[in-house]
Amino acid sequence: MKLAMHCLSALPLAAAAYAATGGRMSAAVMAAASSVLIDCDHVLDYLLCNKRWDGLPHFFASCEEGRLPRLYLVLHSFELVCLLWLLVGTGVAAAWGVGLTIGITGHMLMDWVGNRHIVKPSFYWMWFRALNRFDGNALYLTPPVPLQVAGDSAQA
Repeated sequence: MKLAMHCLSALPLAAAAYAATGGRMSAAVMAAASSVLIDCDHVLDYLLCNKRWDGLPHFFASCEEGRLPRLYLVLHSFELVCLLWLLVGTGVAAAWGVGLTIGITGHMLMDWVGNRHIVKPSFYWMWFRALNRFDGNALYLTPPVPLQVAGDSAQA
């Protein structure tokens, strides 16, 4: 899913966290922040695959068009969502933890629905990615086009 959609979704997720915690601003802020910042793991995957930074256009194209040959995405896992809800359900989580849980859950659900045209249905389970050795050929619906630097395509 695109960054703009995640930024827009941060507002209702913040409102949900605020309401769920009886008006705690820390929950609202954490829900909004976590629903967008969870995507930082895309930067790590991009750098691991590309070996260097080739600019924002190349980064976004690589991620949005399914070009990464390996997909770790350590924060994008339903296992993490289950753990967070377990902490909330047992009463261990503080208000900011409830916000974190709502933000990450909202992000993951939007990705799961919004990216179903790119990745296989079980993609958002870490065990599934690990079972497939984090190989993009096994995780994308269509095997990835190799990464190229913007200038490389002009020389071809």
